[in-house]
Amino acid sequence: MRRVNTPRMSDRILTFEDCFNASKMDTAWKKYVKEGMRKQALLDLHDYFDFHRHKTQILKSVSNQIKEGIYRPKPHYEIVVEKKLGVCRHQLIPSPEDAVVLQTIVESLSPVIRNAQPSERAYYSRSHSRPKSEADIDETFPYAWWELWPKFQEKIYEFTQTFNYVVVSDISNYFDNIIFQQLRNVLASYGKIDETLLDFLFYMLEAFVWRPDYLPLSGMGLPQLNFDAPRLLGHSFLFEIDKYLDEKTNGNFVRWMDDIDFGVNHVHDAKEILRGLDELLLTRGIRLNMGKTRILSMDEAEEYFLPNENRFITMMTKRVKRLIESGASIVAEKKRIRKRFRGFYKKKRIGRWDKVLGRYYSLSSITKDKFLQRFVPEILSDQPGLRSQVFRYYKSLGPSKKSFQHLSDFLMSKDCFDDPSIFGVAKVLVDWKLSPGHYLRKEIVRLAHRTSSKSPTNFLASLWMIAKYGSPRELVSFVGKNSDIWIYSGFLSRQVAAITPKIKNLVGSYNFIVKKISDAGHLEALRVLDNLNDLCSKPLSSADRLYLFHGSNEYDVYPLQKFLIAYQILSCENLNVSYRENLRNELITRINDPLYINELKNLKIK
Repeated sequence: MRRVNTPRMSDRILTFEDCFNASKMDTAWKKYVKEGMRKQALLDLHDYFDFHRHKTQILKSVSNQIKEGIYRPKPHYEIVVEKKLGVCRHQLIPSPEDAVVLQTIVESLSPVIRNAQPSERAYYSRSHSRPKSEADIDETFPYAWWELWPKFQEKIYEFTQTFNYVVVSDISNYFDNIIFQQLRNVLASYGKIDETLLDFLFYMLEAFVWRPDYLPLSGMGLPQLNFDAPRLLGHSFLFEIDKYLDEKTNGNFVRWMDDIDFGVNHVHDAKEILRGLDELLLTRGIRLNMGKTRILSMDEAEEYFLPNENRFITMMTKRVKRLIESGASIVAEKKRIRKRFRGFYKKKRIGRWDKVLGRYYSLSSITKDKFLQRFVPEILSDQPGLRSQVFRYYKSLGPSKKSFQHLSDFLMSKDCFDDPSIFGVAKVLVDWKLSPGHYLRKEIVRLAHRTSSKSPTNFLASLWMIAKYGSPRELVSFVGKNSDIWIYSGFLSRQVAAITPKIKNLVGSYNFIVKKISDAGHLEALRVLDNLNDLCSKPLSSADRLYLFHGSNEYDVYPLQKFLIAYQILSCENLNVSYRENLRNELITRINDPLYINELKNLKIK
């Protein structure tokens, strides 16, 4: 049982009990976590539909466990993400329960932390600071998504126009070097936070810190999760730095997490501010990254930030979208983009050059122009930070012999070893719309078999490819042959459970796989199987129908996860035949993938 609050804590506003109620946790799931889980580096083949359908009961149980002091974080799936030159950082994919718990803490702490924030020129969160509309986004500089916020952009542009020098810097290995005790002291100083809540927060954080083997906890290092919780905490740890910069620069600075930029008129001013900044950071056990710190003149800032290049891309992006929406030709725009790119590609490869290159790929994803294909093999091999843009580009271009060759060569190469890259290739191939008789269908299945045993994530990537392009017997054979890879992993067992709708007609093989999952005791995989069976118990609810039909909006690709769930429902013999036939006919009008349509048409409803 957890301890009872003492009188000293009772006057605190943010209490442990108020934070963890099922209603707030449900809101966190709906507003942030559900979409956040769909944007992980590795996706779930069941789309966490089991959690979503039963979240009310699950979250009540989680809430009670937390309040009773018996909640334990679930095992998480660890991945590695290449930063540069083969050097990787570790990232965790949490269970939906743990993700909801962390996000609930974020939502509870946010008002307290926002009240303590000394400056509005520091940012941390994508989900809490979106621009009102696309028209509000000024993509003057080639930052990542979080740096597309207008205030952030406009301020840096102002530095290059009104100051003689712009200083760019960041903090060395910031997340890895945050000491928990110091972070706790900082949060406590903001007041109005229940001590028990702080205890639980750091209990959760420690559970998500990467620990090789069974080494003891180091007491430092915020976990790398693709959610707001660690970012909010890392953000709040630097408020004293924001106050210092605000005073020293008269408000002419911006900070995104550990990236810091400010404007000055003299080099000696820049050095003085940097010296004081580093001394202040030292009191927190962290330091500036001097390898990335620059004092740039106006001309150097022009080369570093490439503002004119970015303005061109922004202008062309908006123009091309307008023309496409109106049905007009974009031939002339394609020529202008190609000509501009040739000049850009000859520029010095310094500063934000690689980010601008990524933006050209994003623009060419809209125009569907193939002129950038010749640079793809080099980018995939040497620039991990641009691979996601290349994957989007090849998804947009659609299937071709050259695109498949580039992707398959990369997947089989020694350069493709980090988990997002492996899965990213598979996701592009699965998202392509191939006709049932397309020659690439067999090539993709062959590629899946050739790469499946390289790593657990290679197995997952291959499972996705064969689940879409392979036959039921090929799928059974693949799962059985690689059982030594997935049977010891709760996360991978979930994925195997998710593909069982495709093999249910092979009764012996289906029962064999279900037995292996049951014998291994993987509760998450069993929950998937139970959810699939529950979908056969009665006609779909309105909420489940909305999910299956992918909402009311247009979409590029019907997800494989939803197709597997639809396949399960249409195969349920205890559901009315006419009901299932009507459901299939309606689905066929909504699904835009010729392979899925062909499979549904050929499915025998009996």
